Amino acid sequence: MTSPLHPQARPLPALAATLALGIFYWALFRMPLGARGAELNQEESRRLQEDSAVMRRFGKWDRALKPTLRLHAAYPESSIYLAQLGEIYDHLGRYREESAVWEEFLDRSPRPIEGCPQAGQAYEKQGLEKQAIATFERCLALLPGNPDSIFYLAHALERNGETDRAAALYAQGAASQPAYADLATGLARVRLRQGRTQEARRLAGAIVEQHPDNVDALLVLGLACRQLGDRAGARNYLRRGVQLADGYVDFHIVLGRMADEDGDLEGAILHYQKALALDRSNAEIAQRLALLRRAGE
Repeated sequence: MTSPLHPQARPLPALAATLALGIFYWALFRMPLGARGAELNQEESRRLQEDSAVMRRFGKWDRALKPTLRLHAAYPESSIYLAQLGEIYDHLGRYREESAVWEEFLDRSPRPIEGCPQAGQAYEKQGLEKQAIATFERCLALLPGNPDSIFYLAHALERNGETDRAAALYAQGAASQPAYADLATGLARVRLRQGRTQEARRLAGAIVEQHPDNVDALLVLGLACRQLGDRAGARNYLRRGVQLADGYVDFHIVLGRMADEDGDLEGAILHYQKALALDRSNAEIAQRLALLRRAGE
């Protein structure tokens, strides 16, 4: 699971169920008769569609690419194949091509909102935060007030360090959609970043009260308690988070640091080991763990 302090955008729950059918039927309706089979006869199209569908269904993304590219070349106005190419490129880790495909989808599709948030996420995966923000802004403009679009734009702004804009959007979304816990959690997380720790604790506490298993809110609440000197409360929330999501690296990092501060060598080593197993790229934790191991010899 990814860290809420370095959040990754999540799939659009409200639109996921309608994505495939919506794109399919609208694209068939909009496709000019002359464009259908312009380069492929009916049998060739059917075979390529079946090849692409089977390869995607069974996760053979590299083998799904060729037939889908041929279909897109034959029917360039069809958003069906653009969406399929976006999915394929995403699974292949070819994010530059993915972002280009989703941009084309946003331009061509009769229902461009169905390319959100994937279009922005493709830029995020390339580290292109400004382009991601611009795309999420475009998505929000397509359907103003949509809580999912608000969430993804706020997330991108938060990632880019634009905490004031992020906080304003999170607050706007949370006010209009109080049941949307991710918006309220985002606001709590930003307040923690801004040093408004009491407010972060209050916001995260309210979320945990309503949603006791919300691990993102538990982490924010644990961090806020730690900063406010409530170490017992911090441990309680962080340990509950570990019980719910042992693969959440930030819980182990924070618990390791707290054990380290308290002189609990065994506890610090335990949590640092788990954190490093989950994220081997964390050089700081690796160095600290090596030092503590030497201290324990």
